[in-house]
Amino acid sequence: MKIRGRAFIAFMILALTVVMTGCVPRGATANLGWTVVAATQEAVYSALPTGQVIALDAAQGSTLWTYPVPREGGGGFGALFSRQVQEDVDSPLDGVYGVPAITEDLVLIPSYDHHLYAFDRATGDLVWSFAADEGIVGSVTVREGIVYFGASDYRVYAVDVASGEPVWDTPFETGNWVWGAPAVDDTRVYVGSMDHNVYALERETGRLVWQEDLGASIPGAVTLADGVLYVGGIDNQLHALNAADGSEQWTASLGDWVWGQPVVVEGYVYATSLDGRVHGLDVTDGSPRWAAIAVEGALRAGPAFQDGHLIVGTEAGNVYRIDVEAGTAQQLATAQGAVLSKPAVVEEMVYVGTTLGNVVALNTDVGGDPTVWVYPPAE
Repeated sequence: MKIRGRAFIAFMILALTVVMTGCVPRGATANLGWTVVAATQEAVYSALPTGQVIALDAAQGSTLWTYPVPREGGGGFGALFSRQVQEDVDSPLDGVYGVPAITEDLVLIPSYDHHLYAFDRATGDLVWSFAADEGIVGSVTVREGIVYFGASDYRVYAVDVASGEPVWDTPFETGNWVWGAPAVDDTRVYVGSMDHNVYALERETGRLVWQEDLGASIPGAVTLADGVLYVGGIDNQLHALNAADGSEQWTASLGDWVWGQPVVVEGYVYATSLDGRVHGLDVTDGSPRWAAIAVEGALRAGPAFQDGHLIVGTEAGNVYRIDVEAGTAQQLATAQGAVLSKPAVVEEMVYVGTTLGNVVALNTDVGGDPTVWVYPPAE
């Protein structure tokens, strides 16, 4: 089987996890999202498998706003997963797989229905939407008023956050799907593609500066730290590239596909692999900080960092806290449904979303059960 086909099958398996397990009512559309979350001290923003976008009070989990606004009549569990809407009301989004981006005034959410949506943070009103030619799978990156992202139409886009208008004369075209968020610095945009290449583009124009073929599809986001790009692939490798010219500095085998975005903290890069292992590597040469830590459940998303610890969520619904000094794992909680998206961390709080439409708030400073609230609350 070709790598391209294997990557597509893996994506569909993850996207359809809820449907295949039979955990949703009949009639729900197949293209369900993952329940992605982003947070501030005041609010948690999420897109649910129903296509609904919500803002929740960070302290209590109560609803601040929803999009689209719920219609009167109907309800119940079956209605939660229905996407049949009247023509005179706003429609839910299609599947959302990328974590929302939060700006001063907006929440930016990419959708598989080809659109990037900008919602008012205070009200939930739709401010603008931008259409690509195919579905947007990955997260987006915002820098100095411009949002950068890739899509399944093989293109990379730059859009003005204030207006929703394109910044480049034409989007940059790769040779295959772009599923991961770009990394951006003062002058360049760096992005991986399922065509095996990492691209460096001029930030102002979108023109190609260099490209490097890594020999395998790149489904995840690129991380940039101190002039080095860290890129995972379905070749089971984590690659470290010189951001100046794309030359490879080192590679490390992690044993399985590397889909989630790596995180770099104080001289170490931390990454996850689909075989349920968390890795810590020295940024200078890729040597391991400690033996890879095994957890229960596949790790699709990369880790989040929290005060000397990594927070990861697994396909089995488990949430773990990894001590980066000791290289040990503590299970914080088990959620309903798979955790396929990166947790959101704000000080002592951790927020995770599950494929069954739950948002779970955890306080890592408390002993015993760290669960503060769960959305939707139990009836």
